[in-house]
Amino acid sequence: MAQSPKPPTFQASVHTVSLYATVRDREGRLVPNLTSGDFEVRDDGRPVEISVFSSEVQPITVVVLLDMSGSLANRVLRVRDGAIHFVQALRDGDRARIGTFGEELAISPWLTGDKRRLEQILREELWPGGSTPLWGSLDAALASLEREDGRRVVLTLTDGVATGTLPGYNITEFDVSRRVLAGNFMLYAIGLARGDVTPLTAMTPPLDPRLVRLIERTGGAHFELADNADLEATFSRVADELRRQYLIGFTQAAADGRTRKIDVRTRDRALRVRARDSYVAGGAR
Repeated sequence: MAQSPKPPTFQASVHTVSLYATVRDREGRLVPNLTSGDFEVRDDGRPVEISVFSSEVQPITVVVLLDMSGSLANRVLRVRDGAIHFVQALRDGDRARIGTFGEELAISPWLTGDKRRLEQILREELWPGGSTPLWGSLDAALASLEREDGRRVVLTLTDGVATGTLPGYNITEFDVSRRVLAGNFMLYAIGLARGDVTPLTAMTPPLDPRLVRLIERTGGAHFELADNADLEATFSRVADELRRQYLIGFTQAAADGRTRKIDVRTRDRALRVRARDSYVAGGAR
């Protein structure tokens, strides 16, 4: 039987900056079928030529990082089922790893496209308890992808701001930000409120505002949900968005170690583009 072709992938040289862009219209719908000529890219304010472009589906390499703090104890099955839904949406060439954090941090050694193995981990290895050691857990998830090529994503589900630390993981927001931005990672997060969203509970959002700011800098997305929201639908939305991103690459002007700003737009100003906002010159991927 003939094998299906491998999904396209891209490995950037030290001289090439690569990024993944999500484009939506004013109604929030994903916009497919754009060409390189529809985009404008500026490097520290200077227009640059797009040297690499693809609108084809790119493989996903992702850590699904699940908050197992005590406050989620009565919602573990919903979280599990949502994550399984995401795993079931994986396609040929995609690879995922499961991580959990709470009373302890556990990052699976398996980075795989084997859905059966991933589902087994989700069904057997979720143990709620403890606080929310968010930053150390994110740092460990990022480190587990550091040697991988292509688009590297950490998708986190949590229900609160960072609280507590774990022995050996005295990691701060600054440490995570530095690793994320220097390494061209993309962050997504699903925040699950501890009750119905009301004017009162809205004062304590389910996602740490510092995490939200960092997500926006990577070109990823965040979703803040009511306690009774459909988690499977949100995991599906993340999977669909990752499938329909544009790969854009350009040659950096200098490898001087500076952090340089990236601005990506479409010529149609009615469209909204999300992409990472900076890179470290000389360390681009």
